[in-house]
Amino acid sequence: MSIAFRYAGLAEYPEVSRFLNDYWAANHIYCRREDLYRWSFGRAANGGSTMAVAESDGELVGILGGIPFAFNLFGERKQGVWITNYVVRPDHRRGSTALQLLSMFRASAERQEQPYDITVAFGINPATAAIYRVLRGEVLADIPRQLVVFPGAAGRMAKLVGLAHPDWEPERAAALAAALEPRVMPEARAEARTQFDPAEWDERNWPAMAAETLGAARDAEFLRWRYLDHPLFAYRVVTVAAGERTGLAVWRLETIYRETAEGRTPVDRMARLVEFLPASEDNGRELVVAFFDQAREAGALGADYYGFHGWTGRLLAEGGMTPAAAVEDGEWAPTRFQPLDGKRGGIMSAMLVQFARPACVAGPECPWYWTKADSDQDRPN
Repeated sequence: MSIAFRYAGLAEYPEVSRFLNDYWAANHIYCRREDLYRWSFGRAANGGSTMAVAESDGELVGILGGIPFAFNLFGERKQGVWITNYVVRPDHRRGSTALQLLSMFRASAERQEQPYDITVAFGINPATAAIYRVLRGEVLADIPRQLVVFPGAAGRMAKLVGLAHPDWEPERAAALAAALEPRVMPEARAEARTQFDPAEWDERNWPAMAAETLGAARDAEFLRWRYLDHPLFAYRVVTVAAGERTGLAVWRLETIYRETAEGRTPVDRMARLVEFLPASEDNGRELVVAFFDQAREAGALGADYYGFHGWTGRLLAEGGMTPAAAVEDGEWAPTRFQPLDGKRGGIMSAMLVQFARPACVAGPECPWYWTKADSDQDRPN
């Protein structure tokens, strides 16, 4: 039985959506919101989609989504793709269907029509990791998470932890909340704004940052697509000037819901920081405080951030955001809020890379700038 591999057209959304619902996850957000699906997979250079499909006798037997992006290697631009929703129908899992789907996004002498230099799977499970090891890919440890509970909100956080972990003693939940609450919160020293100028960003800010980092290029084109044009989330911007340059933070306010017999009930609110791009050490310290002030004013009990990058991670830690791994029970702090549950929120990744680069590790010297906003990890449930 032959299997054909191709990219689905955007008009085939109903068929892909049904396959997602039946074999990936029932009522997945891509099945409920076609606009988010198109936003993710509708940016192919030829006007089509980047959803790879496998077909047998006119029926879908596998899919693999790809979200293309520009990869920055210390100022050098390359082509990358984040892959998502990797699923093969059960009756085709013994053959090579899965590997052939993945090959749709891998550069090779035989496949010059898809010259991706780096293929990244952000958010994989241990079973999937085996595929990347077979292909001699690099499997990474969980992306580091940092948290802060704002002063005076430890009781709110303890309640949240207790709801997520009903089997915990109240003292355990309170201890975790207290460990994440800084004793002193620094005060703002510089004026913060909520405006972002794309043209100025590319001229004065991104080139300097690009020269010192590697990862998805955070140029104006990416920031506009990822945040300003997002079809569902309302991201908020914080900027703090530093001479001719500007530090940028992007975040969103998430309402936490609890599943009850009456349906989902709101519990509290958390700020999810997804970009932290300071212009200097001093600017970074001011940017942290400006973000905290904005989030507290919006009613958030605290904030979290997922990211590889040694320098910015250190600045956030100095500002009050504690690494989850450094606190007892820190990795059990709730991260899934739609609805709230107590599952651990670790996010594994794997890469297939065609060029030399430094290692991506959780450490103070890591030059990779990589946050939860990469791929589709920061999206509605």
